Amino acid sequence: MRLYSDSFEKIRNGEKTIELRLNDEKRRKIQTGDTIFFHHCNREYDVIICTVTGLYHFKDFKELYRSLPLERCGYTKEETRNAGSEDMLKYYSLEKQKEYGVVGIEIRKNSQSYLADCHMHLEYGDLSKEYVLQFVDEAVKKGLHEIDILDHTHRFKEFEPCYEHLKVYAEQKEWLKQPTKFHNTLDEYISLIDEIRQLDLPIKVKFGLEVCYTRNTETMLRKILSGYHFDFLTGAVHSINSILYDMSFSQALLWNVYPADQIYRDYYGALADCINSGLFDRLAHPDTIKMFHIYPSYDLSETYSRIAGLLKKQAMMAEINTGCHYRYHHPDIGLSDELLSVFKKEGVQLITASDAHRPFDVGSYIREAAERLK
Repeated sequence: MRLYSDSFEKIRNGEKTIELRLNDEKRRKIQTGDTIFFHHCNREYDVIICTVTGLYHFKDFKELYRSLPLERCGYTKEETRNAGSEDMLKYYSLEKQKEYGVVGIEIRKNSQSYLADCHMHLEYGDLSKEYVLQFVDEAVKKGLHEIDILDHTHRFKEFEPCYEHLKVYAEQKEWLKQPTKFHNTLDEYISLIDEIRQLDLPIKVKFGLEVCYTRNTETMLRKILSGYHFDFLTGAVHSINSILYDMSFSQALLWNVYPADQIYRDYYGALADCINSGLFDRLAHPDTIKMFHIYPSYDLSETYSRIAGLLKKQAMMAEINTGCHYRYHHPDIGLSDELLSVFKKEGVQLITASDAHRPFDVGSYIREAAERLK
């Protein structure tokens, strides 16, 4: 359930222990002992996990307000003097109350953290229900509450023109010929998503795309993406001036040719363009440029602050992506301490992500990343 900030914080602080709702079809499924996830309306991954300890049904809020202690429903002692069932009319009409009735859901806040792995790929498997369920099963085994599946745009035929600029280098041209590249259509992906959404799954599953962004392909990307709707779109920078920076051949093409200072400036310039495009809800692995343990000679503090400001302006989330840690053996579990500190200070919304490319990697270091967010 989504909550406005005031109610959310009162539940977090223990000041509200009864949530008031219309007793519609969804609420009628709730039973004592069930677990409820309350999501902050403006911070999707800020979640309070609660256990239902009681259910109180009434024909309307007028009857409920006469029967339940309003201080447990979110009112302060002073506010109860002027409180009335009319307060609920801004949420639910009298007609809806008459149609469904209302319910007071008594809750007890749990100490458990909401664990979400917001970045994983089906890249090395087929677009099938059976393969998706392998990711779901692994997530359940590891105690996750949500997984977000997104495949790279280089899986889909529609995006092939967006990668032409990489083919100027023979190594990259060969990489793009792999069987995992451009072998499905977006319509096939949409069909899979529709099939999965018909299932009653034990955890929340969302679907999106990881979009390889460059300024020169932005117009093409915008046109393709406008024809589809996903739960989210994650923008990512994987190349610098048409050279992939994170491949086995990247040392020879990029890192051994250009100064690290130039590479970092170009990378964060491209990251800024990606954010400013307004195409995306999320930013993938903001500092994975560090994966080869090569760093610039200049202080990145100003750069980090600028990126944080742009993310805030666009209301984009940023990943604390653990893939660089367990896949490339970098000591940072996600973002560097410095970048994480800047993002926290600037109030950037952060999400945990494993960047799993196979089912057994789902949830890798997600608990550790979540601890770093506290």
